[in-house]
Amino acid sequence: MWLRLLLVATVFFVACGFSSPTEGQQLMIGGAADRINPQLGAYVENVEPGDKRSYTVDVTNPTATEIKALLYTADAIPALGGGKDFTLPSDEDFGAAAWYTTPDRTITLKPGEIRTYTLDMQVPETLQPGQYISVIGVYDDHEKAVDTKEQAQARFVTNIVRKTGLQVVLSYKMEEADAPEAVPIGVAYAKESGEAFLSVLLANEGDSLSKPHMSVQVKQQDAIEIPLFDLEITFDSIYAGTVAQYRAELSGPLSPGLYVADVTAKLGNHEEKKQFPFEVASEETRSHWATASSGDVVQVAEDGSPLHADFLGLPPAFLYGGLLLLLFIAILALRLVSKKRRDKRP
Repeated sequence: MWLRLLLVATVFFVACGFSSPTEGQQLMIGGAADRINPQLGAYVENVEPGDKRSYTVDVTNPTATEIKALLYTADAIPALGGGKDFTLPSDEDFGAAAWYTTPDRTITLKPGEIRTYTLDMQVPETLQPGQYISVIGVYDDHEKAVDTKEQAQARFVTNIVRKTGLQVVLSYKMEEADAPEAVPIGVAYAKESGEAFLSVLLANEGDSLSKPHMSVQVKQQDAIEIPLFDLEITFDSIYAGTVAQYRAELSGPLSPGLYVADVTAKLGNHEEKKQFPFEVASEETRSHWATASSGDVVQVAEDGSPLHADFLGLPPAFLYGGLLLLLFIAILALRLVSKKRRDKRP
């Protein structure tokens, strides 16, 4: 029950959008050509409990400027829209990233320089059947100060995150692992700067990567035979024990009222169908919610335009932070549930 409550809370925060790392990483990272899987561009291996492994990466600075960055290990997570992403250095390692014995390190590359690094790993003796994906990444924390004036509110400094990484995909007794899943767990509607968005969450409680096809139809509750919105999308990567979010832009805002979202996730020959009711509040009600004080800090986008509070008067910085925190709690909870289920096997 507590897991479901966490997932519901996650959906609650999704209503205000999702903030992803900014594009523009300048460093490049690659692995040993004789060990890299050419189709996946990653280290792909079978392992046994207690194995010791080493992975070599080449980090390149193709720019004309010296770059200082952090070489670190991360857990693979779905990106917005079902793509590939991985955790930041400040995030706790809850998966295979915790198996590395080589600590994170600060590296400095001169213009045009290529440097080689080796990271060691100790596979746990208690390893359970399944697929485990980690990432060896480089992180460049670049700060950019942006001035904005909105109702006499002051300057705010935005961190622009630049990172890139190489996946390490490890498998153990996949024939005994639970099949991948794609379970719809929630939807949320949001309106930002006149644009309307629908966010959908899918969970994979299986033991390996999931690449499901998802269809979504939105209808008014009193006219369910007439779809107002129809979406078809195939997810690229929902990793074992993670939650993926797809955020679709609607052709226009929905009128105030009660709606139903029919979500179908298909994985192979298996389908999961769920129906999620939601309500779109009137502008008068939304304005009433927004009268609460939101403090004196305004978060701004990379181009300097302000990001307005759009839910309960809270600034987006709090909402995005809450969303990320709850997503990682939900991910951790799913992994714990999956582990307990495996431990109960005879």
